[in-house]
Amino acid sequence: MKLEETSVYGDSAISAEVFNASGRQQRLSAEGGSLTLSEGNARLRSWPLHVVRIKTDTSGGVSIEAGGETLTWSCTDERSRIALAQMAQAAHSAPVGPPSDAALAALLEDAEPDDTDAERRVKRLGERLARLDALNVGGMLAAATEGGGAQLATRLEAGSAAGAALSARLSRLEALTRAAPAALHARSGAARADAAARALLVELHEIYEWLDAPALRDLDSLSEISLASTEGRARALSAAEALRNALRGERTAAPARLRLGAVRERLRRLERARDALAAALARHLNNALIHLANEAHAPAAPRRRHHADLQPYAPFMRWLKDMDEKAHDGLVKVYVGTWSRVYEREVHAACESARAALAHAPPERIDDLLDEVLTLVETVCNAEQDFCTQFFHLDVDVKGEAGDGERSEKSDGGERAEARRAAGAAGEARRLRADLFPALEHELVALVAHVERHEPYGAMRALACVGRRVLGEGGEGGAGGEGGAGGAGEARWARAALAAVAVAAKRGADRAVADRLAALPDAVKQAARKPKCGILSFIPELEEMSAVCEEIFARGRRADLDRWYLSLATAMLRAIQQAEHPRTPRAVVQLENYHRLHACVSALRVPALDALRRDAKARYADALRHYVTQYFGRPLEKLAQFFEGVGEAVAAGVREDEVCYRAAFSKHELRRLLALYPAHEVRKSLHRLYRTVEKHLSEEGGLLQVVWRAMQEEFIAQHVALQARIAACYPGAGLALPLSTQDILDAFSDIAREH
Repeated sequence: MKLEETSVYGDSAISAEVFNASGRQQRLSAEGGSLTLSEGNARLRSWPLHVVRIKTDTSGGVSIEAGGETLTWSCTDERSRIALAQMAQAAHSAPVGPPSDAALAALLEDAEPDDTDAERRVKRLGERLARLDALNVGGMLAAATEGGGAQLATRLEAGSAAGAALSARLSRLEALTRAAPAALHARSGAARADAAARALLVELHEIYEWLDAPALRDLDSLSEISLASTEGRARALSAAEALRNALRGERTAAPARLRLGAVRERLRRLERARDALAAALARHLNNALIHLANEAHAPAAPRRRHHADLQPYAPFMRWLKDMDEKAHDGLVKVYVGTWSRVYEREVHAACESARAALAHAPPERIDDLLDEVLTLVETVCNAEQDFCTQFFHLDVDVKGEAGDGERSEKSDGGERAEARRAAGAAGEARRLRADLFPALEHELVALVAHVERHEPYGAMRALACVGRRVLGEGGEGGAGGEGGAGGAGEARWARAALAAVAVAAKRGADRAVADRLAALPDAVKQAARKPKCGILSFIPELEEMSAVCEEIFARGRRADLDRWYLSLATAMLRAIQQAEHPRTPRAVVQLENYHRLHACVSALRVPALDALRRDAKARYADALRHYVTQYFGRPLEKLAQFFEGVGEAVAAGVREDEVCYRAAFSKHELRRLLALYPAHEVRKSLHRLYRTVEKHLSEEGGLLQVVWRAMQEEFIAQHVALQARIAACYPGAGLALPLSTQDILDAFSDIAREH
């Protein structure tokens, strides 16, 4: 019989998709002289191609006989059936000559799943070798009967070579086995039992460390530990933390552990111990809180001694917040209920003392009295915030996944959760502050109202004093100061309490300014009843207010003060514009009051008032010019009218040196008019004018000399203009005004000195 080699012994391969009896899809592949069964990426079995017999039928059935066993599959794909037929042909014509390394590897790696012992595998390989020898003998006999002696000899030589190769490979495997004896031992039953025992020991050790820590060995006596001593507190805290860790470990424990009856029973016992310890802690802390509060009601009790006495119990409060939140909240209510009365009495006494001192204190002492009360409030609030934050763990999320009561950090992508946690902690802190100091804001607002009634600028003083502390400018002990575990300055309790007081003080100051604005029309009406209008009363009041408020707000925020200045000064400008007096000219009322208001605003040097200052100055100048024009007029009236006609003629085209030839403007007519104004008559009219100005102006305005000088300048300007016209139109005529410029200056000076 002549056997031909197929392509499966080359580089190409044949594969077919088949289904086993369970319906699972598998693959049969023929490559390199071996047949391989695989499922997915897993290699299940492998046989040398020359020892298998592949049979197919028309219904799609496939069977393989190899080593005395038969395996069956089904195949429905036409392409796979063709591939199986090619595999059957290749197996039928497979040479028995030298097998490839892949075939030898397949032979050695072919093992049953339960072949974990070397001796059993050697026995099994021997049985298979005997069956293969029988097959080989059958093949040789068949070949001999067909006259293939030469081919048989060739196959025997090939078999001998394959046996030598297999022997060499077996020697290498034995060498590897001797080099790593533990590998063979690990596959034995004893090794598996030893590994299982060790794994069980590790598991039991972990369970022991989890549920039977040294601090938990005497659970029945946990509730009897004395919390009054340092040693007892340390022992109780150790047991409490061990209980906490054990019970929290249930969340991450493997389900197999939690199914153990002993573990479940131990956890129930730990829960009973937790409840007993929590009850003992709550009872002891409740008694301690009430006792310390009763001591604080004593007159000579030291302030805030309870903080130092309660601080050693802070770890227990954190434990209760995690293990028994109901007991923790109950202790918070007890603390708030007892100490809120203590602080209410303390703040009320301080405010009453300040009210009594205000009755006899000068205005400059008001700031000191307010500072004493506010310092007490800041000290109490900040100290209480630091203590409550540390004792009640307001900024700790003990139930969060950050765990172990540590201040939780933001996890990856957990900004929103962190923001919610921070908002919840802030809300809890606000509620606790409101419960601890329920009457604080009421007492402080009442004190500010008393100061406002006691002193005209009391609201301004209170606003400046409280504002410095709210804005963090109060120095040591300020609401914005650092220190304490209660958080940043913007979250300080004292600042939150004083912010409401600052709002009340600001409203009071705004009311005071509004009252001044409403009183402006009344001030104008009162001035109308006086013989002279003079300076309206609201301008000296503004000067007084500015002097006091500049001192009050010297060290604080002055935005409100500048706003008050602007509103008051603007309203005063309108009031002056509308003011009238039955005996004082309106121009005098305006120029005196505009001048005084301009001086007051200029003295303040506030940038926000620059525009108003310029407006007041311009209005003052307009009023002065209007008054001088109205009451000084033209002392040389007929001369002025004469030269007005001369000016019109010149404007009509008449030359200045020819005007004198007209009858209406002749030299004779000019001499007649000059004779009407002798020097002594001019001086008399100036005396009458001075008395009129003196009658109109007030002494408090201080503008008499200013107005008189303005009239002097006006007279000189008219005199110079007339003299220039005479010189231009009547040259060489020897005509001149009755008074020279120097005479006018002397006359005005003499009149001013006489009066």
